[in-house]
Amino acid sequence: MTATRREAKRQRILDAAIVEIARRGYYGTTVATIAGRAGVADGTIYLYFKSKEAILVSIFERAMQRFIDEARGIVEDAQAGAEEKLRRLIELHLTLLGADRDLAVIFQVEFRHTLHVLELLSRSRLQEYLGLIASIVDEGKRDGVFRATVDASFTAKIVFGVLDEMATDWVLAKKNTRMAARVGPACDLLLGGLRRP
Repeated sequence: MTATRREAKRQRILDAAIVEIARRGYYGTTVATIAGRAGVADGTIYLYFKSKEAILVSIFERAMQRFIDEARGIVEDAQAGAEEKLRRLIELHLTLLGADRDLAVIFQVEFRHTLHVLELLSRSRLQEYLGLIASIVDEGKRDGVFRATVDASFTAKIVFGVLDEMATDWVLAKKNTRMAARVGPACDLLLGGLRRP
């Protein structure tokens, strides 16, 4: 099997796992149900992942890599100022999660049910993502756009926390609304607290 076909099968397994875990819950999902949805034999799963927990971690890693790759493009845009960058990052976060309700359910509900997995994830790409947010805050402070007294790392956690809570509310509400429609109010609140008086 070529590397391309092997990677395509791995991605198919992850896609199947997202649907199964979102609908059945982590503990209600078996390797067999994931394999069935992916169209592979049960044993094939173990050629790609050591365990169901490893699948969950891989789902997080893949999603966070996309967030990081796109956020890095925003951070590195020399034409945009800090305020515009933070606005675009907020929009990115809410749009990406809002585009896939099953993935949002896993992020907002399932990761929190498994403390051991949550501990693994906290050492993972999340710190890198928070670092990108903090770099925008630092840029805004240097440019005199944001208040000099704000702590960039703490502010990054606040920004992430607000977006995380918005996503949780959206998932639990189960309404047919677009999360991206909430970008404006979120930006107004967060940027209003950061701007210099």
